[in-house]
Amino acid sequence: MISGSDAPAQYVRLAFMIDRLFPGYIDAYCGPPELRSEALSGEKPSLEVLRESASSLRQSIVEDNTLTPDRRAFLKEELRAMCTTIEILAGNGLSIVDEVELLYGLKAEWVDESVFEGAHSTLEEVLPGPEPLRERVQAFRDRSRVPVEVAASVISWVADTIRTRTRSVFGLPTHEDCEISFVADRPWRAYNWYLGKGKSRIEFNRDAPFEMWDIPIAVAHEMYPGHHTERTVKEYRLYVEEKRLEHCIALNNTPSALISEGIATNALEVIASRDEIEAMLVECYERAGLQKSDGERAVAFAEAYRQLERVVDNQALLLYGRHASDDEVVGYGVRYALTTHEDERLALRFLKDPLSRSYTYNYTLGGDLVAAFLDRAEDRRQAFWRLLSEPLTPTRLRSELSACAGRYLEADILSRIGRGG
Repeated sequence: MISGSDAPAQYVRLAFMIDRLFPGYIDAYCGPPELRSEALSGEKPSLEVLRESASSLRQSIVEDNTLTPDRRAFLKEELRAMCTTIEILAGNGLSIVDEVELLYGLKAEWVDESVFEGAHSTLEEVLPGPEPLRERVQAFRDRSRVPVEVAASVISWVADTIRTRTRSVFGLPTHEDCEISFVADRPWRAYNWYLGKGKSRIEFNRDAPFEMWDIPIAVAHEMYPGHHTERTVKEYRLYVEEKRLEHCIALNNTPSALISEGIATNALEVIASRDEIEAMLVECYERAGLQKSDGERAVAFAEAYRQLERVVDNQALLLYGRHASDDEVVGYGVRYALTTHEDERLALRFLKDPLSRSYTYNYTLGGDLVAAFLDRAEDRRQAFWRLLSEPLTPTRLRSELSACAGRYLEADILSRIGRGG
């Protein structure tokens, strides 16, 4: 017998039904085995069955009087995204802008190239020299690149270092742990597979370059206090302690995924100050036998380079909105992100993966939304703890931000995150 109110159980069942037609839709599951077995029994569901189940869930969310307002709000936003995925599976194509808005609740917009040019100007100062900027950037990245064996050792050290810090600041179950492995032929650079009961398997893609300036960012993103920490905290606080069945499962193409990527994108800066990150990077470079001077400039490089992450937002609009060719999309990335054709081919593969085509906006829009939420907080770490431990939605964050916009937010930030349904 499945305990808990009916709407959360229906939500989990519907997720498994969608996953049977769209493999990979479920990112993690740590709930009752019998509920999964029930959802996976029998023939694969038809699209009509999915639509009927979604309609039933919508009614249950309204009528289920056991749901608190925050549970009802969470399920309503997730259901909107699930219905969107069902229509995408049915071939009812959406524009990439509508897809992003309906799946994640925020508006995808073209990023003016002046943003990238501003980052280029900063990189000119960080990496001075007579060569073209792209060559200087690539030279820095090449000098920062290490083989898998060296990267593995540094990743382990960084993980131990920030795990200790995360445990002291936020607290984690004593038996939580991450297993690190290296894989190949994946459309991503790194991935957290949450296994339940405080355990994760973190996979790093051997085919992607391991660059020392990026390793602390990646470890914080995937492990502490990013994805692994969020999954662990929500499993224990929301599912185990508060019996919120809807939090025994994590989905890839819903508003909760945007919040999750926003958490992970801001993870390192929450757990360490800029000076501490710089000291960590210097240590990373020295442990890898790389130039200390590059370690000293790695923080400034990463800060500027992060502004170029939004290049992929425009690439998605080019690919799916303007139907640009692969070469045009790759060339745009090489020009504005100052990357290589190899990098851009990997990015293009990610964009073309059905699960990922709009997911890329979770890193940028989700990162901006969470950053704004943290910036307006009197206590950034307490605000981050709320993100880790409460079922906050994009709508809830926008509402809280709008309430204090006059005191905390610049108008351009509010305009980016204040749209969506």
